[in-house]
Amino acid sequence: MSILVVLTTGKEAFVRANAIMQMTLMIRKTSGQPVEFLALGPGVEVFRSNQKNSPQFGQMLEQMKEAGITLAVCEMSLENLGLKRDQMFEANIVRGGVEVAQRIQEGYTVLTF
Repeated sequence: MSILVVLTTGKEAFVRANAIMQMTLMIRKTSGQPVEFLALGPGVEVFRSNQKNSPQFGQMLEQMKEAGITLAVCEMSLENLGLKRDQMFEANIVRGGVEVAQRIQEGYTVLTF
């Protein structure tokens, strides 16, 4: 069973966003199943490398990547929030809605927060 975790919670709910990232990491570590993490809407803010909470988010994203979790952010969300790729931690840039639809067709379990 493959899992896609979709984060729509941004920096306005730092504790919640951090908890979801930790949960995603634990799912990967304990289940051994393929896990992908996709940030949509305000959720893309956790990938910003130039904000107050960047060190905490950056460290968690690095741990997720090291655990084998695929990290992605929605291109349209970046554009809508006026964010540029050079302001972001490393992640795949994708069309969020298309990505979710493809994963559903592939039989992924999708968890949205």
